Amino acid sequence: MNIMKPLFKSLIFSVISLTLIACTNDKKVEVTKPKENQTLAEYVASQDFSGSVLVAKDGHVLLSRGYGYAERQNKVENTPDTVFRIGSITKQFTSMAMLMLEERGLLSLNDPLSMYINDYPNGDNITLTHLLNMTSGIVNYTDRDDFKSYKNKALTPLALIEKFKHEPQTFEPGTQYTYSNSNYVLAGYIIEQVSGMTYADFIEQSIFQKLDMANSSYGKDRIGYDQFAQGYRNDSAVSNLSMTTPYAAGSLVSTVEDLYKWHHGVTNRALISEESTQKMYTVGLNGYALGWSVSTNRHDETFYQHGGGIDGFISYILRSEDNGYFVAVLANEEEFPSDRLASNIMGLIDID
Repeated sequence: MNIMKPLFKSLIFSVISLTLIACTNDKKVEVTKPKENQTLAEYVASQDFSGSVLVAKDGHVLLSRGYGYAERQNKVENTPDTVFRIGSITKQFTSMAMLMLEERGLLSLNDPLSMYINDYPNGDNITLTHLLNMTSGIVNYTDRDDFKSYKNKALTPLALIEKFKHEPQTFEPGTQYTYSNSNYVLAGYIIEQVSGMTYADFIEQSIFQKLDMANSSYGKDRIGYDQFAQGYRNDSAVSNLSMTTPYAAGSLVSTVEDLYKWHHGVTNRALISEESTQKMYTVGLNGYALGWSVSTNRHDETFYQHGGGIDGFISYILRSEDNGYFVAVLANEEEFPSDRLASNIMGLIDID
C-alpha cells in the first residue's frame, strides 16, 4: 500500500458541526491512521469502534459489517442490518422531500416562509432555500438553554416552532451561514402542510418504500433490541428521547445497507430529475448545499457528506458520484469520531 496522501482539498466538515444535539461527555475516543500494508478490513477492525460500516467503490461493496455490541449487557452484536439513529443525516431526506414536492408543483424553493406560516417574523424575506442551505439567520433551538427542559416531551411541529419562532434573527437571510436545526423543523412542517401527510408518512411512502429501504423509518421514542442499537454516552446507556423534538432535523433511523440503497437512488436519479438533483447539490455559503456539505479531493472529484449526532449515536455518510465511492459509518457510542474514520477509510480506498 502506498502512503496515504491528503484526500480533500477542502476540509470535511466536523461531524460535531453537523449534528442535531451537541454531545456532552467526558470520554475521548481516538481514531488512528491506517498503517502501511494494512487492508481495509484490518484497519477498521483495529479501531475502538462500536457500530456498523459499509464501504463501496464503483458499485462493488468492499466491506459491510458490524463491530462491537448493539446492546452491551446482553452482548447483542452489531451487524450491517442493525438500525441506528442517524441524527442530522435526516436533513438530506428532508431536502429530497422538498425537491420532490417542488417537482409536483406543490411548492417552490423560492417561496417565502410567510406563504406557509403567515405570522413568522421576517417570513417575507426568508425563502425555503434559505432554510435548506442554512442561511436563514434563524436561531438554532437545540443550542438554547431551555432545550433540555423539553427535549423528552412530545411536541407537535407547531409547538416546537413556537420554542424558537420569536427569537431575534442572528443575521439577515442569505448573508451568512449558520448551522441551525430550526430550519429543518420548519421544512418538515411545510412538507406536512403541502403534502397533506405527516412528515413520517411522506418520507416512508415517497422515499423509503420506493428505494426498498425496509429497515429505515421515522424513529421511535423507545429503542428495542431486536434490530435496534442502544446508544451510549460515557459507557452508559442513553435514556429515551422523544423523536418529536429532532423531528425533520434528525428523527430518522437507518442501517448502512439501507444508506447504500439511498446512495444508489440519489446517484441514479430515482426520485428527482437531474435538474433538481443539481439544485440539491448547489452550494450556498460555507460549502453547504441542501442537506449536504460539498468538497473535492485531490483528483478534483466532488464528494457529498454529512454527519449526524443524536443522544448516544454519531454517524457520517461520505459519497461521490464521480467515482462511485461510498462510506457510511454508524456508531452507537456518542464520543466516536465517525467523520474521521470515514475520511481515513476513503483515503485508504482512494490510493492511486
